[in-house]
Amino acid sequence: MGLPVRSAISQLDRPALRDAARREFGLPSVGPVLLVSGGSQGAASINRAVEGAMADLLAAGVSILHVLGSKNMTPTTIARTDVEAKASYEPVAYVNQMERAYAAADLMVGRSGAGTVVETAIVGLPGIFVPLPHGNGEQARNASSLVAAGGCVLIPDRDLTAERLRDEVLRIITHPDVLATMAAAGRGIVPADAAQRVAAIVLQAARR
Repeated sequence: MGLPVRSAISQLDRPALRDAARREFGLPSVGPVLLVSGGSQGAASINRAVEGAMADLLAAGVSILHVLGSKNMTPTTIARTDVEAKASYEPVAYVNQMERAYAAADLMVGRSGAGTVVETAIVGLPGIFVPLPHGNGEQARNASSLVAAGGCVLIPDRDLTAERLRDEVLRIITHPDVLATMAAAGRGIVPADAAQRVAAIVLQAARR
C-alpha cells in the first residue's frame, strides 16, 4: 500500500523545479548539492559530522543546504562559500516545503524516519541515512527495503564521522550514473499513489 504523502511530494518534478529551488535557497545553479536534515529538532551527530566534512566537500565543489533545527542556529552559524570551487554552505533553521529542498538537491543525508524514507524514495532523491540510535531499531528497519534495492545507504550513528560522511557523499554525489541508479531504485519500490489507494478503499467501504 505504501505511505500516503502530500500531492506536492507525489507529483514533484525535481528537474523542473531545480533551478527555482536553488535560487530560493541561495545555492549555485550548477554543481552537486547535498541536502542535510535531521528533522525539525536537528540531529547533533549529523551536524557535527557535516561541520567536520564541510571544508572538504566545498573544496570538491559540493554545495550544502543544511537544515539545522531552530535550536541549533547560533550567531556563529553563517553561510560560507568556496570561491575557487564555486560551492556554498547554506544553513537554515527549518524548511516548510521540503519538496523544494528535495528539488534543489542531488543527495540527502538525514535520519531515517518513515516519512523521510518514503518521500525521498518517491521523488527519486538518493539518501545516506543515519538511523536514530534509540528505541528498538525501527529507523534502521524503515530503510531496510530501500537499502536492499540500492536506493540509499545506511551509516550507524556510532560509525558516523566527518571522514566517513565525506567519503560516502563524494562516492555517490560525484558520479551521475550512481545517482541515477539509486534514484530509479527508490522510485521502483515505493508507490507514489498510496493516498489515492487509501481514499479509494475508504470510499468503497462507505458505499456498502
